[in-house]
Amino acid sequence: MRLFEADNGFVDDLETLLRNRIGRSDAKQASQTLTWPALSNMLRGFGYGDIDYAGFRRIFDENPSLHSLIRNFNEDGLILGTDEEPDSVKQDPMEVPKGPGVDQMAHSGAQKLSPDI
Repeated sequence: MRLFEADNGFVDDLETLLRNRIGRSDAKQASQTLTWPALSNMLRGFGYGDIDYAGFRRIFDENPSLHSLIRNFNEDGLILGTDEEPDSVKQDPMEVPKGPGVDQMAHSGAQKLSPDI
């Protein structure tokens, strides 16, 4: 058992860290995926060691408060439960009608400045 697995404050610190990351992701309107090394690196600031899939799974299963913060996780890392859908889940973007090309707009602007063109 690792130190973070025995520390009761670990879950609170993890929740704080994840909520902050979710807030940043929502502000940027982007989903966020964290690898285990990236999450471990962030947790070092709180004084904890490395975390991996097996350790996280045990903590996740024992703490329902984490369930709303995590959309999914696997051996590669975790996807935060942000308001934004991950790229793999997004639907096709809406068709944007094409407008005049850059050359045409530049020509129109030049004509307004100098009608001789």
